[in-house]
Amino acid sequence: MNKKDTNSRILKLRDQILRANQAYFNENREIIPESVRDQMKKELIELETKHPELVTPDSPSQRVGMPLKGKLPKVSHKTAKFSLSDAFSDAELIEFDTRVKRFLKVETVEYSCELKIDGLNITLWYEQGKLTKALTRGNGKIGEDVTHSIRACENVPLKLSESIDLEVSGECFIAKQDFKMLKEKYPDEDYANPRNLCAGSVRQLDPSVAAERKLRLFLYELGQNKIENSKFQIPNSQKELFSLFDEIGLPHEREYEICKSIAEVMKFCNKWTDKKKRENLFYEIDGIVIKVHNFELRKRMGYTAKAAKYAIAYKFPAEERYTKLLDVHFQVGRTGAITPVAILDPVEISGSTVSRATLHNAEEIERKNVMIGDTVIVRKAGEIIPEVLKPILNLRDKKNTKPILIPDNCPECNTLADKSEIIARCHNIDCPARHRENLYYFARMLKIDGLGSKTIDALIDLELIHTPPDLWRLKPLDLATLPLFKEKRIMNLLAALEAKKKLSLGEIFTGLGIRLVGTENAKAFASFLQTKFGNFEISELTPNIEKTSLDELVDIDGIGEKVAEHFYEFTTSEHGKKVFASLVQVGIILDWPDQIKGGQPFSGMKFVITGSFESFSRDELKKILSDKGGKVLSAISSQANVLCAGANAGSKLKKAQELGIEVWEEGEVMEKCGIVRSLFQF
Repeated sequence: MNKKDTNSRILKLRDQILRANQAYFNENREIIPESVRDQMKKELIELETKHPELVTPDSPSQRVGMPLKGKLPKVSHKTAKFSLSDAFSDAELIEFDTRVKRFLKVETVEYSCELKIDGLNITLWYEQGKLTKALTRGNGKIGEDVTHSIRACENVPLKLSESIDLEVSGECFIAKQDFKMLKEKYPDEDYANPRNLCAGSVRQLDPSVAAERKLRLFLYELGQNKIENSKFQIPNSQKELFSLFDEIGLPHEREYEICKSIAEVMKFCNKWTDKKKRENLFYEIDGIVIKVHNFELRKRMGYTAKAAKYAIAYKFPAEERYTKLLDVHFQVGRTGAITPVAILDPVEISGSTVSRATLHNAEEIERKNVMIGDTVIVRKAGEIIPEVLKPILNLRDKKNTKPILIPDNCPECNTLADKSEIIARCHNIDCPARHRENLYYFARMLKIDGLGSKTIDALIDLELIHTPPDLWRLKPLDLATLPLFKEKRIMNLLAALEAKKKLSLGEIFTGLGIRLVGTENAKAFASFLQTKFGNFEISELTPNIEKTSLDELVDIDGIGEKVAEHFYEFTTSEHGKKVFASLVQVGIILDWPDQIKGGQPFSGMKFVITGSFESFSRDELKKILSDKGGKVLSAISSQANVLCAGANAGSKLKKAQELGIEVWEEGEVMEKCGIVRSLFQF
């Protein structure tokens, strides 16, 4: 063939292969046998090898590149990623609908319902229509660069039909038929389920692994983009977004539905609850994602610290099995919670062996009427955490059963347990179980290779560590006493610890085992202290906390009273001060994130909201003020700058007038906040 004929042949082969990939990976149908498709790819590669000048980056032959050397790079997302709250019943869906309507102050809301694919969240960046980056979700702000693996997904276009910049997210998965094929091909490999295999495949350094495992991607979310500079209209709903995806060649699942009411949503969810119907899908799903359909309404609702307020994931009833409850052990957590754990005769549930399950607390045990020796029904709550659902009373053998009694004393340190709340609790800060769990937690936060639970156990048993700062006091001779620790491993661990001496205040608060203070609450406390005192040294932490009142902590956006109380109690206690002093002694340096830059009109201003408003809810107003840099206080005082007063303002308005505080009524609130009234008329 001459060059012209060769080019024509290459173009035809590419077109046919892309058509076959589209049918197989997106529509689960075969327009040509797979063996024929492979034969075409082979011919294409041979022709392109002979004529490299005819190779283009978007050719099907260019999907698999060279293996990476070293670890996966970390990259910041352009748009932060949030999780979804879960619902397990129609009642919880109705509660969600009520919250949405109350926030938006509307009578009806339209929802989009999409099948929740059981896979791995992936974000794609396209620049000038070309795929330039693929990232895992990571911690929501920073993900791992897995472009080399995602390029091997044959339903992901390397080049769009239009030259456009956009960031899109979706779910990467392995189809049921491909998972079955892989299990048959590699019978000695322990492939638990398609999701786990997909997650492992994406993170392989060699992209040929992803290619062999036939990864696929369905997209459902739009992030940063420059659509306004293209011939396309900016989508304002999920349906419009999927139409845009169809126009530019991006894959998405086709079973979605637009529902006019929550009643229609529940009907859609109940339809897919039928396991037989789900079996007809070519991919695994574990629920339904319900979102407010209109994008402007989504923007108004926004997010909590972790999850989107405008969306919820309905989870299908978990697979349930019965087994024998052999015994109950009591586990002491890092905050002192004493949790009953059922020891079970091992049973297979949802593809894994379950031998332990939570019993939650004494109230749940009594409500469910569970006894040791019972035959019990076990399920995975949310298809993740095994729990004892209930006993089968007709199978109870009274002679061989005994009641489950919550211990009066901590099972680890024998301190009298506090049983005044639903969950029994050990308040002994020197409890070895609390120390152990807290050190496990802190070590996981550090993410250091070689510092797993077995290493922590060995260090505790040798009394080399008691609190997190002790990790930085370890010497080579200390580690030499641990099993399997040779010179290289010792030096690697010490070097990794030295490199981790720079920690954010949020990481420190997260890792110290403060009751009710998780990752997001810890970040909120850290951000508050940074805003109040600027960037300070670790040695200034205790003095700065002593200058902070409990009322100030309670007023932090998103922080509840109980959370603030526990944080204040820990950080002002002698134990907390000793821990902070130890961090100073071992040379910990605070790593401060960049503060939010200017352009926030209400930065430094404090607001109080009272009364009711016609055009928006109080929750929405609180979000608007916070988004513009303001802080919303719970009570009126001389610290407040502005009172936002709606109808029936009451005593707060009177007190504000007495204190000479500026008052904004609804019209002025809308003017100051830049709210357009027509925006709220849907």
